Amino acid sequence: MQIRDQTPHHGGAAALDPGRSSALAAAARYGPAFAGYALPFLLVFYLAMKGGGYDPIVRGEIGVAVWWIVLLGAVAGVLPAARLSRAGLAMLVLLGAFAIWTALGMSWSESSERSMAEAARVAAYAGVLCLALVAQGRDAVRRAAYSVGAAIALVSALALLSRLHSEWFPANEAAAFLPQGRRLNYPLDYWNGLAALVAIGVPLVLSVAAGARHIFARALAAAALPAMALTVYYTLSRGGAVEIVVGLVVLVALYPRRLQLMPTLLSAGVGSGLVIAAGAQRDQLADGLTGATASSQADEMLAVVIVACVGVGLIQAAIALAERHDLIRAPVVSRSGALAALGLVAIVCLVGALAFGAPGKVADGWDDFKADAGPDDSAQRFASASGNGRYQWWSSMVDAAETDPLTGIGPGTFEFWWAREGTRTGFVRDGHSLYFESLGELGVPGLILISALILFVLWRGAAAALAADPERRALLAAATAGCAAFAVAAGIDWVWEIPVLPVCFLLLAAALAAPRLAAAEGARPAAAERTRGQAPSGSGRFASPGRIALVVASLAALVVVAIPLAGEASVRESQDLVRSAQLSAALDEAQTAKGIEPYAATPNLQEALVLERRGDFESAAAAAREATADEPTNWRTWFVLSRLEARVGNVEATIDGYRRARDLNPRSPLFQQ
Repeated sequence: MQIRDQTPHHGGAAALDPGRSSALAAAARYGPAFAGYALPFLLVFYLAMKGGGYDPIVRGEIGVAVWWIVLLGAVAGVLPAARLSRAGLAMLVLLGAFAIWTALGMSWSESSERSMAEAARVAAYAGVLCLALVAQGRDAVRRAAYSVGAAIALVSALALLSRLHSEWFPANEAAAFLPQGRRLNYPLDYWNGLAALVAIGVPLVLSVAAGARHIFARALAAAALPAMALTVYYTLSRGGAVEIVVGLVVLVALYPRRLQLMPTLLSAGVGSGLVIAAGAQRDQLADGLTGATASSQADEMLAVVIVACVGVGLIQAAIALAERHDLIRAPVVSRSGALAALGLVAIVCLVGALAFGAPGKVADGWDDFKADAGPDDSAQRFASASGNGRYQWWSSMVDAAETDPLTGIGPGTFEFWWAREGTRTGFVRDGHSLYFESLGELGVPGLILISALILFVLWRGAAAALAADPERRALLAAATAGCAAFAVAAGIDWVWEIPVLPVCFLLLAAALAAPRLAAAEGARPAAAERTRGQAPSGSGRFASPGRIALVVASLAALVVVAIPLAGEASVRESQDLVRSAQLSAALDEAQTAKGIEPYAATPNLQEALVLERRGDFESAAAAAREATADEPTNWRTWFVLSRLEARVGNVEATIDGYRRARDLNPRSPLFQQ
């Protein structure tokens, strides 16, 4: 009897193991979607919960992680996943040029250490943009809008809960800087930063509420909007309110079916107004007070928020069902009719503004903006136009740029400039405007590069939205509106230094630069060729130069990001060892930091402080002298040196160090005694 061979001749191991075959098929089908939705969500949420990523260690670790992914993907040949669009390439070139110009700033900067840290910051941001561009696949804008919007909505909900039930959350250290911790700042530790993050998310969440494919998603997104509005109210951020308005204006202007958006916008607006009105009536809760009354108000407010959010969600579900069954239809308005209505509204607004004395109020508002003093931390802030010192900081940045319009004073050195040249008391590290700060620290070229990047992203978003089909246009409008909110926030605050905010902007920018949907459909035949063992159209010798460029850029960026990261880690380890009285190990860590960053003042200063604790004052003074040589315009290094010279007994050097420190920070209360 002949036994027939039943071993399959095709399919290999996958055919022998049907379970493995189905797993591979599922991974191939759902893996890109998981990465497209989950990774942006997790990145934004992680950075937000880590204080916005402001900590150099957190920012550096993210920078190293994203560039390692790009490097390994390029070496393995899986990145770029598709050919970059011209828009994406332009964004990379502009941000890359800004990073290179920032790194070159070390050659003229007052502090090589500060400038290298800024170069590492921009390099980390460039890594996020690069990874988002080279790894994106089909439907990139939907994934970016949904994932970024969902992460921001979740962060906003947690921030609101931290005000209503602070005992559920870690102690808020930033609240110590404010009277009674009035302004909501958890988890970013900065109220204006939190408001800016929510402002980026509002148009994204609103677009999901108005146009998601599933009714549950639409209801859930709509329900989040009142809570997001109340979060911004508790931050008392006037800038955040302006950014939300700008984002909504851009969204409505670019949205394909504006009248269809109106019911969602109206219901969310009414719900938001109700919770804000309820919050304003509970003054002790709004002021961040503690006690029995505030606790009772928090419980009441939580019930109000739940009812309002559930109500808005149910209304949105009803709207979605009515639209699905054609029970309501938005009227179709011709382009000429829309333009005529817009013109009529503009005329009415202009006449109304003139009737209510808008020109005089604008002039008074400008005077208030320039005033040195600002409003107190209460809801009355929303009626004030005071800049809280921004006019003085921005004017000082212009003065700094005038010293050398081509190069500026050097990246990251505004703190030193303001300490000796400023006109307002108080410590300031950043110029509270990405554009003015770029002008002052990087000169005209720096301002041109960063402004060109942001303007190009906005132009690309608007152009892509106007040329897309209605469904895709709605998502492009939302992403562009989120980018517009960031652009405004970057102009009036130091949000560039809070990584979660530029990361949101760059994720959305990458989605706006994705190839057209019709072009992306071509990825399907390429995938089929790959399964037959043939090279896809985007690989082979034509893609190898791109992969080589990614490898080179990744290696260079990893060096730029890793050096400040390693130096900062060693300095912090030395500080921790000092607190535990392990002075020998602390000295070793400080010297390790010196070896990593030989150009930096901080490792020398840390070494000086450790040696002082050990009683070796001569060596401590020598290390402090090196710190003053590294940062000759940093008043702190001279102040520490003055103290150490006194320990050694060098009277003249002590007096000279003190005078230099005072000259570099003449308005400090430390030198007013």
